[in-house]
Amino acid sequence: MIKYFLVLLILLCGDHLIGQSVESFIQMAKEKNPGLEALRMDYAAARERANQVIDYPDPQVNLGLGILPIETRLGAQRVRIGVTQAIPWKGLLNARQDMVSSQAEILSNIDEVKEIDIEYAIRTAYSQLIFLNDKRIVIESKLDLLEIMDELAKSGVRSGKGKLSNVLLVQRSKDNLELDLGLLEKQAEPATILINRWAGRPLDEQIIITQNISIPKDSSAYIAYAESGHPQFQIFENRIKASMKAVDLTHFESKPKIGVGLDYAMIFKRGDMNPSGNGRDVLMPMGMVTIPLNTGRFESKRQEEKLRQEAIKASMDDVKESFKAEIANAYSSIEYSEMEIQKMENLKSITRETLDLMRNEYASEGTRFEELLRLEMEFVDYELIIATAKFKKLLAQATLNKYE
Repeated sequence: MIKYFLVLLILLCGDHLIGQSVESFIQMAKEKNPGLEALRMDYAAARERANQVIDYPDPQVNLGLGILPIETRLGAQRVRIGVTQAIPWKGLLNARQDMVSSQAEILSNIDEVKEIDIEYAIRTAYSQLIFLNDKRIVIESKLDLLEIMDELAKSGVRSGKGKLSNVLLVQRSKDNLELDLGLLEKQAEPATILINRWAGRPLDEQIIITQNISIPKDSSAYIAYAESGHPQFQIFENRIKASMKAVDLTHFESKPKIGVGLDYAMIFKRGDMNPSGNGRDVLMPMGMVTIPLNTGRFESKRQEEKLRQEAIKASMDDVKESFKAEIANAYSSIEYSEMEIQKMENLKSITRETLDLMRNEYASEGTRFEELLRLEMEFVDYELIIATAKFKKLLAQATLNKYE
């Protein structure tokens, strides 16, 4: 019956017992996060601007009514209508469209950069939950140990070899650890809220972690991505292209501006005389040319864009160095954590032998209980130091995952 009950319980609660990997939360964030969707829509909206600059300027229509009509030889001019159309220089509209399109492309990779930032935030928060879980296991191990030490202290009192203060010391230690255990749940709330927020889940929904620590790749793979594969560099490249298109547009904007039009004037016949063509309307083709005489602003614009391109290239170099430094620091942190773990394992081996001797001494003589308790707790604390070192490794690995 007990076996049957356990199987039934697993079947009913299976979904809640299965751990949720950090990759599953990252995938949820990429699919459901409204901030990422907003960036994608911003890019789609920016691409639509290219179709808004390819058309000719709207024609201008002028209408004049002669309240006090102008008298001409053929009669009074009472109504005047004019239509003017600006004709862009050949290539101007295409250059303008190219510039707007290239400016839109700057937004094309922003969502990918945001995804990397979100993934890093989720991985660091998930690492925090793993660490807190490991810390909880250590505290529970201490409590189990204190139960044994409590029985040992009481046994010593009953036999007359121990002191009552030893029992009180153990009880006080147990009370402090119980409080620490309760605080861990509160410490886990910020990380839980952050992960659920990015994944589009209820903020207080429980997260069941899995202890999945990936092995770092060779550093060359991360560095190669940090030097060219990161989407931030594509943003830089698109900014340079947009600047170059702005220079091309300046070339066409420095050309003369041409306009053509047609004016029509309605002439009323004269009544005092009848000259040849009396009352004949006027139809007048018009032409307009605007010649930019002050060209200094165009040269200044080209110089501005040239300097901007150099600044972007310098920013690219700075980001590359920053990325490579971050990778190097992550590897250094991993190596240091591994050394610290190895050190603690060695200390555990040495302390275990000492504890065996002190336990036998207390069992036979009932002395040095406080020192025995301190060493027992210190032995368990080594596990906490190991858990902290593993946490640092997880954070470093989360940094390396940014360059995959």
